[in-house]
Amino acid sequence: MTGELRARVAPAFDAVLAQAEAPWVVGVDMPIGLLPAGAAGGRTCEVLARRLLGPRSSSLFSAPTRSALEAFRAGGGYRAVSLANRGAPSGPGLSRQAFGLLSKISEVDRALPTARCRIVEVHPELSFREANGGRVVETRKRTAEGRRERLEVLARHGYTFPLALLARPGRTFPAGAKPDDLLDACVACWTAERVARGTAVVLPGDCPLDARGLRMELWR
Repeated sequence: MTGELRARVAPAFDAVLAQAEAPWVVGVDMPIGLLPAGAAGGRTCEVLARRLLGPRSSSLFSAPTRSALEAFRAGGGYRAVSLANRGAPSGPGLSRQAFGLLSKISEVDRALPTARCRIVEVHPELSFREANGGRVVETRKRTAEGRRERLEVLARHGYTFPLALLARPGRTFPAGAKPDDLLDACVACWTAERVARGTAVVLPGDCPLDARGLRMELWR
């Protein structure tokens, strides 16, 4: 790992892309390619990633469908959006967690056509597994032990500045940001750097496209 590391909070995804550093690759922990209708287990990349995550598989929820996103944009509440996600009576609904992220998912989705950089989808726990030599970090990141273990993984790859930020007496984080958000951002940055260097790994190898031609894949 070389270069200067900086951490800041952006008000929206457009602001991330407009940073003065003019990023070449941006890793984002948000779904990009979306299925047209709900399917058991979600997208292929999610099914495969859960197998790798094992005890931490519950940290990866299925992305909403394109239909659910459109229903949300039309002003639908949770019930209407969840019904739209099913696509059929037997289809899966939408988790409350996924529904709560739809505004951010929509921001990323709208930015993709005009983005001047490469935007890749990542999942922090999957990236931590890769950074940890293929071993899942089983402790939860919101615990002191979980944060310590992830900090050690990041430090091995040159990301030592989170140690100073998290250990600073009387530390305060910007509104809406938490210590585990910083850890996730760092490992997403690590993955984006690997993508830029051509050393990252992607799931699945034979990537399917959604209706907009967006790739349904996860990088690590």
